[in-house]
Amino acid sequence: MKKLIILIAIGFFFASCEKFLDVNTSQDTPEKSSPNYLLPAVLSDMSIAVYEQGDMTAFFTQQVATTTGSTSVRDRWDFRGVTRVGSWRRNYYDVAGNANKMIEFAEAEGSQNYIGVGKIMKAMSFLMATDVFGDMPVLQIYTGIYNPTYDTQEIVYGEINRWLDEAIVALESSTPTDRKMDELSDRVYKGNVQNWLALAHAVKARYYLHLNDFTNVLLQVEKAKLNWKEPAFAYLTNPENSWGKNLFGPSRPVPNWDIYANSLSTAATGTFFMKAVTAADDSSRLYALTSPGKNKKYASIHTGEGRGITSLDDYANLYDGFWTKDDSPIIYLTTEEVYFMEAEAAFQTNDKARAYTAYINGIKANFTKLGISDKVDAYLATSAVAQSSAALTLSQIMMQKYIALYLQPEAWADMRRYNYSANVYTGLQYPVNALAVYEGKWIQRLPYDPETEYKYNPKEIERLGAKEQTWIVKKIWWVENSNLGN
Repeated sequence: MKKLIILIAIGFFFASCEKFLDVNTSQDTPEKSSPNYLLPAVLSDMSIAVYEQGDMTAFFTQQVATTTGSTSVRDRWDFRGVTRVGSWRRNYYDVAGNANKMIEFAEAEGSQNYIGVGKIMKAMSFLMATDVFGDMPVLQIYTGIYNPTYDTQEIVYGEINRWLDEAIVALESSTPTDRKMDELSDRVYKGNVQNWLALAHAVKARYYLHLNDFTNVLLQVEKAKLNWKEPAFAYLTNPENSWGKNLFGPSRPVPNWDIYANSLSTAATGTFFMKAVTAADDSSRLYALTSPGKNKKYASIHTGEGRGITSLDDYANLYDGFWTKDDSPIIYLTTEEVYFMEAEAAFQTNDKARAYTAYINGIKANFTKLGISDKVDAYLATSAVAQSSAALTLSQIMMQKYIALYLQPEAWADMRRYNYSANVYTGLQYPVNALAVYEGKWIQRLPYDPETEYKYNPKEIERLGAKEQTWIVKKIWWVENSNLGN
């Protein structure tokens, strides 16, 4: 892997007329700045990271499927010809890279608020990345070592937990003498330390959920809920250029320094998702998440099958839904996820009353977010929803979370934790035309970035066996240790 250096990313345009860093400074000399100039880049890059993983993993979870079917990279999990995997770079260079440098600047001046926020973003970025790739360098990062050792995912998780603990300590130690953090530098919480603390606990809840440590999930959720506000990165309604648009939107901005364009223009609603979101003949959320196609029909595609002879005009337009407008927000971790983490953890610890309350709250929160709260009472009365705590099942919790996490990468983490169980994800089917070499095994990870890792760190790639075609169906550490869904 090439030497990890800080990149000044698109987040700086949000800093209004504040002085920018000199991008012409030699990359071989130490950068000098203050943390308020770096935070906009960190937050903007995190929104791109969430988008980028969501755009990829929505195909794995069958929320969407390509119209091309047998030629699809994502439906078939055929990454043999892929030359870039952006999520790798997004972590090391953009989010965690900028956050790491921001932490250094903040530590030098003693700004505990920026230290805390930086460590949350660094931890969240690594959590998202390792959940996609598995083993990865962490102990030797940002040291100048060109060929760092890939640490086990268990070690990576240990570092993530440490960063989150340190973030909480820093934020709790923040005082008015810290450098000011306002809407110019913090586009998410405008410097509200209590909101950032709540997010730190929510990320820890997600961390513990991956480890099936349900008791600690509940403890962290309780702390998160005290000052909870969604970490939403807002995009502008009428931006001056494409950089200010949500990457899920129909404009599909493709800045000349990177390639991000979403895949929704060649996709349709996945059949599995369609059945879930329209259960009990309630299509209110489907209509909020998509917009009508030319024929006002809502055909769907089973993953890998392609559209066949069905007209493209018979599918819903995946743009201009709640998440897919040019000015839609990117939310790092949603309110619904917090509720459904609580519901699952309470269910698994046999607190059915708490599980049911959180389950209903998660559904209500999703309807409210989508702007259809007037329809939630009718939906709650349908057969798609458990009518009591005694009737509640694990599958009902996870299927509602699956719907609520449309285009969110965490949906794939859940599906892998439960080993793609058809008992939990009722009706889930193996993709048509998945490569035969996988022998019916489900996708578990992405390949490392070929443009960097296979070229510059080949010994580590060889040691891990990451060149093998079956690498992506090899379970990551916490999935190997999960007996859920079996």
